[in-house]
Amino acid sequence: MSVAILETKVLFGLKTNVTGNAHFITDNDILYPVGNALAIHNFAQRRQRLLPLPDKNNINIIAISPNRKYVALCEINEKPTISIYDVHSLKRKKTLGIPYEAPGVTGFSCISFSYDNCYIAAVTGEPDQTMLYYLWEKGKVESSIKLINQQNHSAIINLIACNPNDVGIISVAGDYYLKLLTVSETIWRPYGFSKAENLLISSIVWLTTDRLLAGTRDGRILLIENGDLKNIYNISEISMINFKIREDFIIHPTVIPPQSNEKNNAEDNDIRINDIRCLISFPKGFAFGFGLKTLMVFERDGQHKYIKKHIFIVPTQVSCELISDHYKINSISINLSHDNLLVTTGWSQLFYAKILDIDSILEPEPLKVLGYSLHNGPIGGISMCTWKSIFMTYGITDQSVRIWDYENESLIMIKQYNEEIFSISLHPIGLFCLIGFSDKLRFLTILIDDLLPTEEFPIRNCKSAEFSHGGHLFGAVNGNIIQIYRTIGFNNCFLLKGHTSKIEKMIWSQNDMKLITVGSESTIYIWDMSNGSRIGEIILKYVLLKSVALTADGEIIYCIANDNKIREIRDSAIIREFNIDNVKMNLLLMGNSDCLAFISSSNGAIMSFKYPFQEPLECKHFHIHSTNINYMTISFHEQIVVTSDEDGNLCLWRVITTEKSLNLRDISYTNEILISKNDLEDKIRLIEELNLRINELVTEQEYKIRQIEVMHNEKMRQAHQGYCEAIEELKIRIDKLQEDRTNELNNINVEIAKLKATHEKSMQELMMNYDAKLIDEYDKFMAFEKSSYIMKKNNETKLEEINMNNQSELEKIKKNFSDQIHEKNIKFEELEEEMSYQMRLHDEIKTQIEDDVDREINEIRSSYENQLYEERQINLKLRGEAGVLSNRYTASQKTIDDIQRQIVQLKNECKQYQKIIQQFENNVLDLKNEVSERDTTIQEKEKYINNIQRNNQDLEKHKFVLNYKIRELKNQIEPRDNEIKDLKKKIHYIEIELINSHKINGILELQLNETREKMSGIKRELNLEIKKNQNGDIITKKIQAGLADAITVIHDPVALKSIVKHLYQNYGTNNELSRYRRADLEAQCEFARQRDQLERTVESLRKHIHRKASSNRKYDTQNLQLLNENIEKPMTMEDIYLVKDLLIRADKYFKEIKVNNDGEKFNEFKTPFEECQRIIITLHNEIMTLMKKPENITVKD
Repeated sequence: MSVAILETKVLFGLKTNVTGNAHFITDNDILYPVGNALAIHNFAQRRQRLLPLPDKNNINIIAISPNRKYVALCEINEKPTISIYDVHSLKRKKTLGIPYEAPGVTGFSCISFSYDNCYIAAVTGEPDQTMLYYLWEKGKVESSIKLINQQNHSAIINLIACNPNDVGIISVAGDYYLKLLTVSETIWRPYGFSKAENLLISSIVWLTTDRLLAGTRDGRILLIENGDLKNIYNISEISMINFKIREDFIIHPTVIPPQSNEKNNAEDNDIRINDIRCLISFPKGFAFGFGLKTLMVFERDGQHKYIKKHIFIVPTQVSCELISDHYKINSISINLSHDNLLVTTGWSQLFYAKILDIDSILEPEPLKVLGYSLHNGPIGGISMCTWKSIFMTYGITDQSVRIWDYENESLIMIKQYNEEIFSISLHPIGLFCLIGFSDKLRFLTILIDDLLPTEEFPIRNCKSAEFSHGGHLFGAVNGNIIQIYRTIGFNNCFLLKGHTSKIEKMIWSQNDMKLITVGSESTIYIWDMSNGSRIGEIILKYVLLKSVALTADGEIIYCIANDNKIREIRDSAIIREFNIDNVKMNLLLMGNSDCLAFISSSNGAIMSFKYPFQEPLECKHFHIHSTNINYMTISFHEQIVVTSDEDGNLCLWRVITTEKSLNLRDISYTNEILISKNDLEDKIRLIEELNLRINELVTEQEYKIRQIEVMHNEKMRQAHQGYCEAIEELKIRIDKLQEDRTNELNNINVEIAKLKATHEKSMQELMMNYDAKLIDEYDKFMAFEKSSYIMKKNNETKLEEINMNNQSELEKIKKNFSDQIHEKNIKFEELEEEMSYQMRLHDEIKTQIEDDVDREINEIRSSYENQLYEERQINLKLRGEAGVLSNRYTASQKTIDDIQRQIVQLKNECKQYQKIIQQFENNVLDLKNEVSERDTTIQEKEKYINNIQRNNQDLEKHKFVLNYKIRELKNQIEPRDNEIKDLKKKIHYIEIELINSHKINGILELQLNETREKMSGIKRELNLEIKKNQNGDIITKKIQAGLADAITVIHDPVALKSIVKHLYQNYGTNNELSRYRRADLEAQCEFARQRDQLERTVESLRKHIHRKASSNRKYDTQNLQLLNENIEKPMTMEDIYLVKDLLIRADKYFKEIKVNNDGEKFNEFKTPFEECQRIIITLHNEIMTLMKKPENITVKD
């Protein structure tokens, strides 16, 4: 049996500790890191490609080229490197490193591609930050500059941006640092604004070739244009930016307010932190992250004006660990169409936002989840189904349960809980599940969109629960005890005791006759499920068990421990041990047919072993996770393996074996689901209502289409008539224009004749003037000739001298070369003599060797003959290749000649086609004339046809309306009789309710009088409080006057002491202040108590209203009764008094609301009751009219 191969099907997750961890490659393809790979995912087509990265790969930065063809990965290591990959082929193109010794530098802090995709600018990490400018295709550094100087030790550079139109301009920034650099002859020099010693720069981007935007951590954006700082904008205070308007500004240092230690205070963090993050620009404008949760988009409105058009909010994620930093935006990317923004945060989830063309700023809208909603944090467990292609997971920190479909690679359902989850187990048929909570273990039914609790078991913090393979039993761990229950009846069959510590795991045999349990004290117990007795025990000392697996027959147990050994156990005894060196094993997984064996090791690697195990162990490694795998399971048909790691990444593997196995598409799964009866009835009712509505819409649309057709035909007729009239007018205009053109031509000819006469006169005058000028120019030319002749003679003499010097130098060079040639000839003769001497010596040695050793000569001869034969064969091959190349060359020349001939033919064909086109154009003109003539005849016929069609359409309309009315009346008459009977009964009930409502009105009037009396008492109390406040103001003014006197003698301790003592004697012993404080505290406590009481009453009333409305939704008349009940119940006088009392106490505490508002609150409660009375009266009138309608219908019939 060969080793099985694992192939990644899909990998869900996101690596959040990487700068620039999500990018658009196309409009649909997204590049992001996950696990130990780089994923290119198309969520619309459900297609994912993975680029596995080398082991021990620690990536900190991802950058993509402007043409979206290359991606650069920065790796942290003792010698940091930059790897460039081709996005389409997923192959590494080049690896760049630091070309000098850099001790202490373990990585790059930021990188960026140039606009032409040829260069990469990278800044090394601390302590010695240097910018390296790579020509990456050749793998060399063209230039570099040391950025941090000794004067500014606190500066840290972590931002870089290349100019979008010039490879010689770069901007670098960071904490207390911002510089613009330009290069000349491989030397970088700073220019422009650089006074950023007090600024914390958090993001930079080139908006255009001459404009740079820099964001700070206190919510400001700096505009640098042509190297100069032009303006500073505070983003929290503006909604429009106009770069043309210049304002006075002051460069204030960046001040970061102190942050609170409370993690749950997310709203305060939103106010305190306003940093500008992830600035990006695109043709429509620019976008950036603002503080926590917020994404802002400014769109271009002209050349210099940008308006705030969109505000997006990161949706709140459910997690028991509320960390505000997870809501910070880490990266922003825009697609090629510039209408979708891709956003990542501290959560392992991709978000996106659509940029719509709107005129005004919309309300902040939440970002949408891209793909499926993933777990926030590690996955606590995975349970696989047998009958269906689904599995279940639960999150430790997000407290949610998710059901996935591994065949479609999709998420089916999410169920969120408000309490901690400890374990899950999915029933083999996929319709039930077990979930362990902190208080109980619940047995739930899986519905179409919900998990419905069916039974509860008093087991707290159940960390392990498993269904048997048959599904008729399930076991639950309760501390160091296992309780076995039946799924039908839920009675407790067995209580398995024996472990002395917590039980970590339990495994059912495939025939459900045995149960294997593993304790934390490294003990394995085997239980007989027919009687609940223990039949085996294995105790492993001095080791810690990691994982246990059971074979299909239930006879052999395999386990792995922290000593890197695989132990085979049979009949409670260890039979064999297999040692794996240098590997830390975590989990062990075996297939249902004993053909597959997988073990997970440290750093997320999976080893596939050949089973049965034999020395030496044969395995293959598969590494796609970057952290340790905490859960691993396999499907029933052994086609899919599901794994999850500590980061919450979820991977689906496809198992490939050499033996014949089932295909996923050939496996049949059940697709039935459960749904409650009420939901099914509601859905059927909704479908019926929608079908009726569809039929009504179809008839309406048919009628509208017919009306539209009539209108369009009329418009077409009118348009055709208008076009014909316009054509006649154009013909008349053309005739007039031709006459005007002939007249203008005649006038132009007359003017041309006049211009010719004047031109001849002017030419004669010019000839006279030019003759005199020519004589002067001739004299000047003669003088110039003389001077040029003299210069020519001088130049000739100089040239002769130069030629003489050149000839002498040439002769010298010839002599030198002739001497050298003579020396070389002498040396050559000497070498020939030495060669002849060596030949004679060689002949003598050869004769001696031939006489002494004949056998050796034969052997050597045979070896050389073999070598000669090989060389001849190689020569033959080379000759053949040369012939093939010559044939290719001749064939390419032939193809070139053929292409040239084809080009000539195509040119000739183009000329012929042009002639044919001219002929066709002439034919078109003739045909247009014929069409215009025929249109006149067609118009007359169309008028007659239109009249006939109008008459027919009117008749069809009348017929359609009559048929529709007949059908409608038939449908209405049949149920009317039944409705009338029901309505008569309900009218009686309504009249009774009206009598009750009148009684209630009387009670309310009495209560209104009581409230008025209370209001008068409240006013008296308010006046007393006002007097007390006035007295308090007088006292505070006196205290202020005394303090002012004390300030004047602050340097005289004796006088100061006497004044302070006098103040204390006058005001410190006064009980009014302490009484005011106690009154304020009591008012606050009472306000909080009344508010809580009111919220609870309002919530209970809402639930009551919702429950009544859902139960009585069928009948309109019962809705009236429900409305009266709802009016009576929430509007009781106790609630009115409660609201009034709450408002009075708020009045006393805040002194902002008037007492008269209490009367208005009472009127607000009174008006709904009067409106309900009016509604009851109108409904009563409508019922009476409905009762009269059937009588009218019967009379008409």
